[in-house]
Amino acid sequence: MKVDDPPSTGLPCSSNFEVRQTAFAGRAVFASHAIPAGTTIWRSEDLSLSVLLREYRREVCGYCFRYENGRDLALRDKNVGYAFCSGMCRAGWMKDNGEVGVQAWSAVEKWTKGRKNEDSDMVEPDLPRPTPKEIIQGWEGVAGQAVLIQIAREGEREKPRRDGEEGGVRKQHKRALQKALQQPIAADVMSFCVNGILWRHHHAAEWNRVLALAIDETPYHSADELQTFINTYLTLLAILPFPLLYLVTPETMFTLSSRDSHNSFGIRSLEDEGSEFFGFGCWPGASYFNHSCNPNVEKQRQGRAWTFTAGRDIARGDELCITYLSGEERKLGREERMARLRNWGFDCNCDRCAMA
Repeated sequence: MKVDDPPSTGLPCSSNFEVRQTAFAGRAVFASHAIPAGTTIWRSEDLSLSVLLREYRREVCGYCFRYENGRDLALRDKNVGYAFCSGMCRAGWMKDNGEVGVQAWSAVEKWTKGRKNEDSDMVEPDLPRPTPKEIIQGWEGVAGQAVLIQIAREGEREKPRRDGEEGGVRKQHKRALQKALQQPIAADVMSFCVNGILWRHHHAAEWNRVLALAIDETPYHSADELQTFINTYLTLLAILPFPLLYLVTPETMFTLSSRDSHNSFGIRSLEDEGSEFFGFGCWPGASYFNHSCNPNVEKQRQGRAWTFTAGRDIARGDELCITYLSGEERKLGREERMARLRNWGFDCNCDRCAMA
């Protein structure tokens, strides 16, 4: 498997801050000038990789993520599997996804209905993560089946030929296709991958924003999770519309996982300190703010966008930090905060943790 090369551009550009490399925390955001409390520092609208958990699809708007406190939304599109809070949001979703996106979501929803969903299965803690070598071996191990599926799909567009003729679809190709369609379902993983593929298809010139993000070389929490993504790849080869198949590759699938891993934001309810977790998304322009348990920048989701505001006066050259913790988590003790922050792959060394 060839890994996509990182680009030389793609960093956010603002008069309020600059992105610099740090000695211990990768890249970080630093104030370009003194910033008074209450100043809007950055607004990020570039949602690229995301998933709205299937169990919330009836209650949360598929476009603006508005939550009706557990009530089903009246405007539902059963063909694509999403509900919307208004006709405007539905129109926005349709515009963003385009005709090929509607075809893709319809194909996924048709395949998903009536199948046992394994997304909710609990993952055992402390399982070893697959190593980079094991990840490459996993993806390369299905290369042969992927070729057979691709030949079978191409046969759908060609005039049928007699079995055995050069270029014709044979039983082995059909078997590979059927095997992919019989894989266990992981609806949320599939939704995440489809969202990423569609975003890349519609925003090819902006893909460098995703590639510029910090890479997690071991993004899968277990061998089972790696296999789930591999199975999803094969299934998408079998069901997505033809205009998207050029992006259904191990490289794309791994890039989605490796960039999302440490760069995503939770999509939560807005009225109750984020007690309801609906899903997650990656806004590349917002992904360079590092964490502090005593942040000087406050973040707030407004529909599909994030706004970042100075929580107190900030001096020129200070690092601009947000918190990765939700409302109630911010009140936890040091050890409990540290345990949650390890989900992002680091031990916190902020001033608040150092003084505890």
